[in-house]
Amino acid sequence: MNNSIKYIIIIINTVIRMVVIKIITLVGCDTESSQMKYTTDAVFICQFFNTGFLLMLCNANLSQQGGFGSLFNGGDSDFNQNWFSSIGDTIVGSMMFNIYFPIAMEIMWFSMRSAFRLKDKIGAEESGTKCQTIQQYVNIQCGPQYFMHFKYSAILNITFMTMMFGVGLPILFPVAALSYGVLYCLENFMLYYVFKQPPAYDEKLNNSVLENLSWAPLFMFGFGYWMLTN
Repeated sequence: MNNSIKYIIIIINTVIRMVVIKIITLVGCDTESSQMKYTTDAVFICQFFNTGFLLMLCNANLSQQGGFGSLFNGGDSDFNQNWFSSIGDTIVGSMMFNIYFPIAMEIMWFSMRSAFRLKDKIGAEESGTKCQTIQQYVNIQCGPQYFMHFKYSAILNITFMTMMFGVGLPILFPVAALSYGVLYCLENFMLYYVFKQPPAYDEKLNNSVLENLSWAPLFMFGFGYWMLTN
């Protein structure tokens, strides 16, 4: 069961990302920079809650805490041995799945683009294409548009998850480093050989992400102290 949950979490995160981006795009913002910032923050918050908090709350036992404690009658009242062998294992598994999931997604999108290009050539005349206009041909042959917002959201989610549970699950630190390495190599390759030329982004999104990252150590101190004092 834990193995399936690892994959379900990442799949749900992908669906959340697509839905949030669609909603913010429909609502719109005053500037492109503002829209990119809001999209990055919204996608990160939703994914972080789904990956880090929802799994804990579903298995938490807060019956002795009063208030809303009666709503949470799970099997884990603290970071005990059962939590590390069940929830902790699921978190590590989902973070490890993050390493090769971006590669798998790019392979899938590459296969789809190749299929559309092959479909355009099969049965075509001497021109080698069924397109009636130059723009139709360009749309099939060119790469996808580059979006930076959900790339930043993925980095934020990896960082906060690692800081939040890394003290009790130290394997998350090398897993996060490997995830960063895969994203760095993959993004550089895709920017050079696959994506369209990206627009000239300003520094607002980058500064916003750096500001959000500055809060990650607080999660490490808080949850780290909680884990180490058990």
